[in-house]
Amino acid sequence: MRVRGILCDLDGVVYRGDRACPGAVEGLRDARDAGVRVLFMTNNASRPPQAVADQLTGLGLPTGADEVLNASQVAARVLRERRDRGELVLKEGAVVLGVGGEGVGAALADAGLRWAAPEQVREAGLAGDPMPVAAVVQGYGPLLDVSDLTEAVYAVRAGATWVATNDDATLPTERGLAIGNGSLVAAVANATGVLPEVVGKPHAPAYRIAVERLGLAPEDCLMLGDRLDTDIAGAARAGLRSALVLTGVSTRAEVEQAPGRLRPDHVAATIPELTHLWRD
Repeated sequence: MRVRGILCDLDGVVYRGDRACPGAVEGLRDARDAGVRVLFMTNNASRPPQAVADQLTGLGLPTGADEVLNASQVAARVLRERRDRGELVLKEGAVVLGVGGEGVGAALADAGLRWAAPEQVREAGLAGDPMPVAAVVQGYGPLLDVSDLTEAVYAVRAGATWVATNDDATLPTERGLAIGNGSLVAAVANATGVLPEVVGKPHAPAYRIAVERLGLAPEDCLMLGDRLDTDIAGAARAGLRSALVLTGVSTRAEVEQAPGRLRPDHVAATIPELTHLWRD
């Protein structure tokens, strides 16, 4: 069955830092030329979709903000749905604490949720006028510091609902693997004894919302990623076909050693090797 839609990871698949991965631009252009709908889907929640779209456009892949889905948007959607069902109550003055890069706050605002940054909550508390925190969304941010994580700890220990955008322990960069959101989430969990609800890949909400955005059936879609434990495992659970490209984290040797549930349907050195999936 020909692929009609691609859920495409970013870090390690399309780019590493500011550099395009080998074959990524050419391969995705070919897919689009063949009529495939592409949604760029990332667990990196630090930047708003428009910033990601601008980077992709600069690499030679003209992209609109509506073609990007980050894990902050997934978290915000989950909380909004919970609020609409009456399961999350934002009483007068209560906020969602957004911990992470600017993408976290942007997603919460776009979802119509009152939110505050850690420094705002901290300043209100120090001024003797504490800001009630009903929920915490924790995502990756390159400038996060201990004081930001501490505000998350205070809120979670006080009973706030805690949603993590993702739990990837590392993040691929042009210099190697850097600390990821999962490692930062682990610090808050260690300090609170609480585990968050995680909504990004490989968890179901990310795939549900992504497939809805494409407007296709799961069986018509391909998850294109570089990590067995997130991209590929989540695709299998969601009923999607999957392809692993070897430009990011997971290696061919790891694929060969992986249990069946973590094995992709296809393995390719670069995206152009997968052309046969969307062309007759």
